[in-house]
Amino acid sequence: MGARFLDDEARAAFKEAIEAIESASGVEVVVAIRRRSAGYFHANLIVGLVAAFAGLAVMLFSSASFGLLSILVDPFIAGALAAGAIELTPGIKRLLTPPSVRRRHVDQAARATFVDRGVHNTLDRSGLLVYISWLEQQIALVADSGLLRSATPEVIAAAQAEANAAMQGGGAAVARALVAYKDLLSTAMPRRAEDLNELPDAIDHDFPEHRA
Repeated sequence: MGARFLDDEARAAFKEAIEAIESASGVEVVVAIRRRSAGYFHANLIVGLVAAFAGLAVMLFSSASFGLLSILVDPFIAGALAAGAIELTPGIKRLLTPPSVRRRHVDQAARATFVDRGVHNTLDRSGLLVYISWLEQQIALVADSGLLRSATPEVIAAAQAEANAAMQGGGAAVARALVAYKDLLSTAMPRRAEDLNELPDAIDHDFPEHRA
């Protein structure tokens, strides 16, 4: 399901969004998309324990008879299988993790990606990281200091809120939400004739590449 977020339509929409913002302003946009920002292994533990206790209860109270070895071992096997299966169902991890915890992990991962991708290395400190975390269904915008001197934090926060609201509509919807802030970013940091394209425009993601 996560790969569908970054389908061909979304890739084209993000490319257009980056080009539209960078052609109208001095802002350098980097889009990074991650399948998740943390492991959330507490969800595996919760589901595994529930499955193990459920299996034990069935064996203890069922009319069928089970050997002592089965009663001792089988619930743990069921719990381990259920815990492993959670890796294939990210929606359950999302459900079992409070929104505030997910938000904290997304913000931390976004700040780390901002540094790792060198978004802070532009001459005018004009970088803007669009960090999208699919499991958490959350987006973080991290603006560099030069951009924040021109665009208020409230503008960046509003753009982040709009992007998050569009998340359910898929990657193309998020890209369109970003383009809506092109004029505000242009006003905050107008493009100059000598501006260079200092950061790669390609989408940075960890989804498996789809094959034709």
